[in-house]
Amino acid sequence: MNIAAQADNAWQDDEILRAASAIRDTTNVPLAVTELAADEARRLHEAAGLAFWRRGNPREAHGLQLMAFGANPLDADVVSTLAFLLLKQRPAQTEVARQLAIYALSLQDIQHRGGRIEDWTTLAIASALSGRDRDARNALFVSLALAPRLERQCRVAINAYAVHGEALRAPVEAMLYRVHSSGRAERSPLCEWPPYWAATRSAR
Repeated sequence: MNIAAQADNAWQDDEILRAASAIRDTTNVPLAVTELAADEARRLHEAAGLAFWRRGNPREAHGLQLMAFGANPLDADVVSTLAFLLLKQRPAQTEVARQLAIYALSLQDIQHRGGRIEDWTTLAIASALSGRDRDARNALFVSLALAPRLERQCRVAINAYAVHGEALRAPVEAMLYRVHSSGRAERSPLCEWPPYWAATRSAR
């Protein structure tokens, strides 16, 4: 994240990506395969998704996802979703979500060599809600470097601010300003600078 904080040009995204790809926890010895219940974890993971997205029940989803994590704590999908669901609880379990997002980023995932954008976003939100503004900002910077489409990531960041409020404002504004200063904002109206809420405040 320190590299992301220092980068100020789009061409430095590759450097951020290389650094993000190097985040792997090699100090922990993987659990023996016999201790894992991968199929059960996936079943519970899918059930949690149904509970959250179809039935709108974050508490039930969290309970199912927690059991999935217990069945296979090495499944990146399972860990990532548990971190996400912790932010959907009332109250949000921000510190545990932050730690799980970091853990998810440390897991091997051949499909996402720089880590999942979702995990960087979860880390950003959890960090902001925990008062770690610098970490939140830098995690959003990394998510920008990884995003195949800036418009999607700008939308995600703006939605995070809409849902979680003022704790996210400074990190999201920093991210949007980076897009603007790098000359990439014109690719999407969602990445406009200043953001709509700043324009609204100044008009009052």
